[in-house]
Amino acid sequence: MFGAVLWLGGPAWADGRAADELPTPSVWAGYETLRLPNGETMGWLGGELLFDGDGDGGWQIGPAVYGAAAGQRGGLFVGGLSLRRRWALGNGWGASAGLFAGAGGGAGAPVGSGLVLRPSLSVLKALGPTLDAGLSWSWVDFSSGDIRSSQVGLTLAWHPEHGQDNGEPPDAAPAAPLGQLQATAGVYTPAGDSGRHLGRHVGLVGARVTPTAGGGRWGIEAETAGSGGAAGYMAIFGTLDLAAPVGVMGPGGRVGLRLGAGLGGGGAVPTGGGLIAKAAFFAQAEPWPGWTLGAAWGQAQGVDGPWHAGLAQAWLGIALGSPRAAAPGDHPSEIEVSMALRHHAQVQRRDGARLGLDTVGLKLDASLGEHLYATGEAHSAYAGRAGAFGIGLVGLGWAGNRDTPGLRTGIELTAGAAGGGGVDAGGGAVVQAMAWASWAGPARGRWRVGLGRLEAARGGLAGNVVELAWTRAWSLSGR
Repeated sequence: MFGAVLWLGGPAWADGRAADELPTPSVWAGYETLRLPNGETMGWLGGELLFDGDGDGGWQIGPAVYGAAAGQRGGLFVGGLSLRRRWALGNGWGASAGLFAGAGGGAGAPVGSGLVLRPSLSVLKALGPTLDAGLSWSWVDFSSGDIRSSQVGLTLAWHPEHGQDNGEPPDAAPAAPLGQLQATAGVYTPAGDSGRHLGRHVGLVGARVTPTAGGGRWGIEAETAGSGGAAGYMAIFGTLDLAAPVGVMGPGGRVGLRLGAGLGGGGAVPTGGGLIAKAAFFAQAEPWPGWTLGAAWGQAQGVDGPWHAGLAQAWLGIALGSPRAAAPGDHPSEIEVSMALRHHAQVQRRDGARLGLDTVGLKLDASLGEHLYATGEAHSAYAGRAGAFGIGLVGLGWAGNRDTPGLRTGIELTAGAAGGGGVDAGGGAVVQAMAWASWAGPARGRWRVGLGRLEAARGGLAGNVVELAWTRAWSLSGR
């Protein structure tokens, strides 16, 4: 859930060594049509954010998300990790082999416990210095479910690092900030008969990431239902802002129109094949340097389903990086990305059973000072007969001194939403407390173990959580 856009972490601030600069990622996107049981077909749209793993652009690794975009399975999502190898074939042609491993489900699809593998092969042709397009072959296999499909699809690959070789020295200009992480809360008000069974309002929680600290012209956001009888609903959007600056509202102050399009569904929200469009007027202020407050009012509409609702949303955002090099003695701005395996003990199901379940997840932690950090995380079930169950959380954590070698400890308090997979999550709102310890691991990363408790605000979901994660810290300071 929500997982796609928020890949995750927990501060490992690196064994007394300076963290590497965050590399420029490549973006891969693809569309294909899967064959489901009984002759059903489903449009399948995916995106991958990949970072060089070997320094020469050959091996790449990073978070990825795939979801239903056509058919009748709106709300089916899987998130996980993608590994790719690229080869140049000459004359602008190239090839790629990839393996995606993840978990998820939704929309009543026969995904079993949710674990999915997707090996793929692609042939691409350069359309410009940074953009490739081509055809892919893939095999999608939900290992404990009934979806096994091979298909040919379309692939786009954007490699912005290819456009950076312009003859200028690499330190000719300061590094731009990575952007801003915004925690969002909102309400859908269903119109007409599109969501009468959901009640008058559906409460939402989520997060949005932008490429620049002031909020950016574009962004990626995820939302999940936290109340209103729609537990299990989630959506992922790309957004575009058409706005003008307002100086009296601070350097990041803006007023304008926000357009969004993406995939969503689940929780009995009738989105059809899963495509959703949004439009909203918004206003944003910067009351303190690096922080923004904003609100939006608009409409959401299912493209090929009956879903139509009014939308009100508010957010609080914090810059993830600075374009200036840190002054002597300052704490450098860092993020940490993690991949986590979790075991949830004795989770209450809607049929009255209490069974354990296992999830795979991604985390993103952004330092706010020497000890304090902001955290966002998403997890999807891969075992425990709860294939569509997912969790999305945002909150704050405290970590011990980052320069301390060896064992380090910390605590986190987060809140968000969970649902799906037959789990009794009530309206969907959940809170989590976790204590963790970490130690040095391979490739300048750290191993981390955590012990915590997750509880629903309403419903039977309440139990202990054990987590094992591998984390990697990156510097966001200017060069």
